[in-house]
Amino acid sequence: MEEINYIFKANNLTKKYKEQYALNNVNMHIEKGDIYGFVGENGAGKTTVIRLICGLISPTEGSFELFGVDNKNKGILAVRRKINGIVEAVSINKNMTALDNLKFQCMICNLKKSNEELEGLLDSVGLKHNDIKNKLTNDFSLGMRQRLGLAIAMLSNPEFIILDEPMNGLDPQGFIDVREAIIRLNKMGVTFLISSHILTELDKVCNRIGFISHGVILEELTIDELHHKARRKIQIKNKAIELLKNKLIAEFGLNEVLIENNTLFIYDDIDINVIMRFLVNNDITVEEIGIKQDTIEDYYISLIVGGNRNA
Repeated sequence: MEEINYIFKANNLTKKYKEQYALNNVNMHIEKGDIYGFVGENGAGKTTVIRLICGLISPTEGSFELFGVDNKNKGILAVRRKINGIVEAVSINKNMTALDNLKFQCMICNLKKSNEELEGLLDSVGLKHNDIKNKLTNDFSLGMRQRLGLAIAMLSNPEFIILDEPMNGLDPQGFIDVREAIIRLNKMGVTFLISSHILTELDKVCNRIGFISHGVILEELTIDELHHKARRKIQIKNKAIELLKNKLIAEFGLNEVLIENNTLFIYDDIDINVIMRFLVNNDITVEEIGIKQDTIEDYYISLIVGGNRNA
């Protein structure tokens, strides 16, 4: 079996402030090449994880690894040089051009980059230098500033970039621009952790999602798995629900039939009219029948409610 190359791996990671748990036995896995969406309500623990990764705080219990190096190992300082990110807001000088902002950041960080390299970096995030070379960033849209922030984050050639709410305040075109920049950089070998509450956008850019609530990881799954769970289903309410389930499986050879809260859910690709004809022909009365199309937001809400209920 091929060994998984983890960029970040949390092992029963716990952070406690007095009697309050910010994180409670978190197990989390970001693989090399992931665009990992980190989803949770305000105060769920997303920022605490980011602070731990960046070395701004230390765990109360448990541990984590960055690039395979344990957080208690002194080598953690060296591997953190492979990380960069944008937390809260992009730091740019609005009275400079995009290229001058990059040059200024290079000077601050003592990085040596040619104009050609910096222009290529702008191109890599979708900011064509020839189109913006005389434009001050004060006149940039929010989406353009976010993409410039990505270019600044890329100056040190990081392998892992952390983005905290990069979609906040963007218009639809801004969403597209930032999304395309992230995908372009990911194809160049950059792994991403994106903290956000805008699920519809994460769905379009991420390959894996982690849901966190009240400091607890509720679930980690791929986007394909999320789509599988948040999808079309036929739901039927009936008093003899178990008997009905067995009859439908026997008649149609159904494979994905579940009962939850006295409701039958059919996930198989079958026409509801076929089901209804069967019910009528066999004099089976039901209380309710219909089609429900879950969204990923529906699934997220059900997961959060369930997680809080079981906490």
